[in-house]
Amino acid sequence: MAMTYEKILSMDTPNSVVERQIRPEELMEELGIKKDVYYAYLKYLGIKAEKDLEGKAYLTDEQANAIRALRSHVQNTGKMDGFLNQNGELTIAGEASLLNAAEQAQPQDNPMDEQFEELIRAAAELKGQQLVLPELVIRELASRMTYDDLPEDIQVKVANVRQSASPKYQPAQLANDLLSQWRNRRSQVQAA
Repeated sequence: MAMTYEKILSMDTPNSVVERQIRPEELMEELGIKKDVYYAYLKYLGIKAEKDLEGKAYLTDEQANAIRALRSHVQNTGKMDGFLNQNGELTIAGEASLLNAAEQAQPQDNPMDEQFEELIRAAAELKGQQLVLPELVIRELASRMTYDDLPEDIQVKVANVRQSASPKYQPAQLANDLLSQWRNRRSQVQAA
């Protein structure tokens, strides 16, 4: 049976408190927000999510409560501004301070860690557009060109293909020849 991070933490020190891990997905679902809003809240509050032993991000109760409080403030006021008072303490529309911003802010190793997959996906889509753009422009140019716009060597190739694709006989002459043959056969059959 695999040990959870909480169990391992509690084994390290005999009197340690088990820290509850709140996953970003849980909190986003609870608050009814999407990733972009979640990350905006983290940035505004100066919160860096912790990582468990498996490298998965989580928040502590204190961090999650700060985000909940900010969400409540945004729902009440329509903006994040005003959540931080002049003392650097987080407040909700005039209520007593909840957290000290200096205590909450933690240095970030790499601010892009949380958005790694999204950044790679966006870069791949941009590269895809860059790769197909010349082909799309070429196709559009070709659709607007006429025979007279072609360079001379390509005009010669087109003329050769057209000539080889066109019949080497005249349909009117062929029809006359076939009708003549049929009349001759019919007259021979009647004469016999």
